[in-house]
Amino acid sequence: MSQHPRTSGEGFPVLTDAVAGESVPLFVENLLRGEKLRADWMCGAELELFGYDRARSFARIDAGQVQSVLAGFAPSSRDLVHEGGTVIEANDGQMNRLTVEPGGQVEFSGAPQRRLADVERELRRYLARLREVAEANRLAFLAVGFDPLRSIEEQRWFPKLRYEVMRPYLASRGGRAWDMMCRTCTVQANLDYGPPADLCKKFLVGNRLAPVVTAVFANSPFEQGRPSGYKSTRAAAWLDTDPDRSGMAPPALRDDFKPEDYVEYALDVPMIFAHRGGRYIGAVAGVPFREFLGSGRAGLTPVFGDWADHLTTIFTDARLKQHVELRSADACDLEYSMALQALWKGLLYDDAALDEALRLAPRLKAADAVRLRERVARDGLDAKCEGVDVLRLAREFVRLAAEGLKRVAPDETGYLDILVERVIGEGVCPADILLRNFEGSWHGSPDRVFEHLRVA
Repeated sequence: MSQHPRTSGEGFPVLTDAVAGESVPLFVENLLRGEKLRADWMCGAELELFGYDRARSFARIDAGQVQSVLAGFAPSSRDLVHEGGTVIEANDGQMNRLTVEPGGQVEFSGAPQRRLADVERELRRYLARLREVAEANRLAFLAVGFDPLRSIEEQRWFPKLRYEVMRPYLASRGGRAWDMMCRTCTVQANLDYGPPADLCKKFLVGNRLAPVVTAVFANSPFEQGRPSGYKSTRAAAWLDTDPDRSGMAPPALRDDFKPEDYVEYALDVPMIFAHRGGRYIGAVAGVPFREFLGSGRAGLTPVFGDWADHLTTIFTDARLKQHVELRSADACDLEYSMALQALWKGLLYDDAALDEALRLAPRLKAADAVRLRERVARDGLDAKCEGVDVLRLAREFVRLAAEGLKRVAPDETGYLDILVERVIGEGVCPADILLRNFEGSWHGSPDRVFEHLRVA
């Protein structure tokens, strides 16, 4: 078990190489290898959507229908990824991927792009094709943070093998874990980093600013056809989902954060599974990765691929791979999805804006950070907690992002117009508009909510 991993000519292990306690520096190096020159920094968008069957009273789409949707994007059968007899992924021929979340939510992962116009082009192309597929199959897709119609008992679990292991484990770690898995959708921004100091600043800002971003993009005030009492029901579900791996990443509480701290944190997060020969082995569930690394479990020798898989089961607001994943927003329509990309690009890709964002972002203790997240889930931009006035901060950050974007990509500032209008001008998030209409001209009609949120 103490065998040091075999390394390639570049001095780095491959996924099947054995790892042990002395391999930890390689995990740090794995992060540092994500460093890119500023000229090579890109943005990548991910968008999850709920699918409904128009022929069956808008039930959530089942596994067969999900697979038909994926197949509708693949130029050929070679562009489909199977797990046993199930289609679990499609490549669209443009370097974009479609995958499936536990409740059959369809996720678009766009190829990284230097220009936001190219991110928008690929999202538009995706949504246009999705409308064609939906129309042909009598389906509909919503961009919203939480399923506004169907209860947890009505969800249709997708038969992906890793989810069969994750489902019982996460259920033991939070009362709303299954809601998180089946009834939430997000829009995500993935950004690059430069030297370690730049990585650290982006990670800190991504985590500390997450509650404010959640409030700006709150878009899930309904559950089972009625107001849920939250502006972001998605954020509320995450509050009761495995605290070991969700919320603010604990290392972001420290001003002296460094990449090694993220690795140390991840080593102490319990595993959910190990992947061997096409099987997901749940015998390691609940074992801290550090313990598994030291002595193995269930006859398994740790390999570098276990570490790569483990990082995908950490769901903090900002997480590190070889880029920074920013995960705190509800799924929204195209205009808001692009505004999210522009907001983070303006804040993180301009040095002056990044430094100012780090100065302004709330610096809270762990318990205070949880209370702020609770208040934001309920009140959105109206939240005030632990000395943080969320609307005031949101306005400052939108202005700051606009200034940063004007310096690094002046032709892209228009993507922030919707936030300038709604956040700075009106002080509202998408949930505020939904609730205002629901209680007003829509006369409490879930059908009107559905049509407003529909994107395909």
